[in-house]
Amino acid sequence: MAKIKIEELKAFCEDSLIKEGMKPEYARMCADSLSGTDAFGVHSHGVKNLHSYIKKLRCGGVSIDAEPEVEREGPSFAVIDAHDTMGMISTTLAMRLACEKAKKTGIAIVTIKNSCHFGAGGVFANMAAKEGMIGLCMSNVDANMTAPGARGKVIGNNPFAYSVPGKSIPSYFFDIAMSNVASLKVFQARSEGKSVPDTWIVDKDGLPTTDPGKYPDEGAMQPMAAHKGYGLAVMVDALTGLLSDGCTSPMGDIVSWVLELVKPNKVCHTCIAIDADQFSDDGKIADRADSMANKLHSAPKAKGCERIYLPGEIEWDKHNDAAANGLSLPDDVFSSLEGLSEDNGIHLPTYN
Repeated sequence: MAKIKIEELKAFCEDSLIKEGMKPEYARMCADSLSGTDAFGVHSHGVKNLHSYIKKLRCGGVSIDAEPEVEREGPSFAVIDAHDTMGMISTTLAMRLACEKAKKTGIAIVTIKNSCHFGAGGVFANMAAKEGMIGLCMSNVDANMTAPGARGKVIGNNPFAYSVPGKSIPSYFFDIAMSNVASLKVFQARSEGKSVPDTWIVDKDGLPTTDPGKYPDEGAMQPMAAHKGYGLAVMVDALTGLLSDGCTSPMGDIVSWVLELVKPNKVCHTCIAIDADQFSDDGKIADRADSMANKLHSAPKAKGCERIYLPGEIEWDKHNDAAANGLSLPDDVFSSLEGLSEDNGIHLPTYN
C-alpha cells in the first residue's frame, strides 16, 4: 500500500488547484479539508475526489474564480451566496464567520446557497472546536434517498456533523449522512463489482436490493432508521436550502456534483458555532466534555468488549498515526491521485 506524508499530500492538492487557476488562499482551504478528511480515515470524501473536482472546474460546473459574498447579515447570523465556488471554500469562510460572530453573541449561524459538494462536514465542525466552541455543520444534496412509503429518490441524504472541544483529545465529533451509508460507498461498491447489504439501497420498485449495478439510474438510498433518518433529512433541508432561500433536494433543483460535471451543483450548507464558555459561570466546556467522556468510558462493558469509544476517538487515533507514520492510501485513492498526477504533471511523493 502506498504511503504519503500528510503535509506532502496537502501540498500536492494545493499545487494541483493552483495550477488550474485557483488563488492560493482558496486552494489551501480545499487542500486542508481534503487531506484532513483522509487523515481521519474517511477516504470516500477526501483526496480521492480531487480529480473529479478539477474536471468539474475545467468544464464550468464549478467557478474557478468565484468570490463567496455575504448577502445579508446581523449580529448572530449571515447568508452567503457562494456563486458556485468549491464547497470547501464557502464552508470554511462560513464557519470562520460563525465563530467570529459567536465570540460576540454566544451563538451564530451562517447559511450558504449556490455552493458545491463540501466533502466531509466534520472537518468544518472541528474548526469551531479548535476555537473552543461547539460546532455544527450540515448540507443538503441532490435527491438520492427514498422515504418510507415512497418509490425512487425524493430527498437528499443530507449530511450533518457536530464537534465538541475536549482536552484528552482535540474534540469529540460525529459526521453522518441520513442514509444508512453515504452514496459514495454505493458508487465504490458498484465500481468494484461488489454487492451491498440489503439495508443500503432500494430498487426501482422501492424494495431493498443487494445489487448496486443499476444505481443511481434506478433505485435510491435507504434512510437510516427508516422515518428517523427521513425526518432528520427534512430538518437539514430546512436549515440549509429553506433558510438560505436557496435550492432544496425535494424540489429537484440540485444536481449531482459528480454525475453532472458540467452543471453547477447548487447545494446549500449551514454552519453553527456556539461559544459554550459564555453559557456558564466557570466556562471550561472542554473540561466538562472530558468529564462526560470519562463517565462513558467507565460504563460497564459488554461481554468481550474492552473499550467504549466516544464519537471521534477512533478518527483522532487514525489522524495521530498518519501524522507520525505517514498516511496509507487505499488502492482506489492512490489510483485517483496517480491519474491526476499524470494529468497535470505534478509529482505525487508517495513511498512504500
